Amino acid sequence: MSAFRPPGSVANHLTYSPYVVPTHIEGVKCVVVDPRLRDLEPLAWQFVIDFARDNDLTTVEACVDKPQVK
Repeated sequence: MSAFRPPGSVANHLTYSPYVVPTHIEGVKCVVVDPRLRDLEPLAWQFVIDFARDNDLTTVEACVDKPQVK
């Protein structure tokens, strides 16, 4: 759920969806997925869930205050 900005844009770097944010929580690398994605983009939600399952990633449902990208 990320994309590179095109050449010539303000910054040529990776940008992330506001609904899927990589971060660290208590020293653990993780991705916080906003549950609103489920209703806004059901196919994107299913992609994220399937990706986690297919790659044997641990998932937890939790409340997180404003994740900080590091």
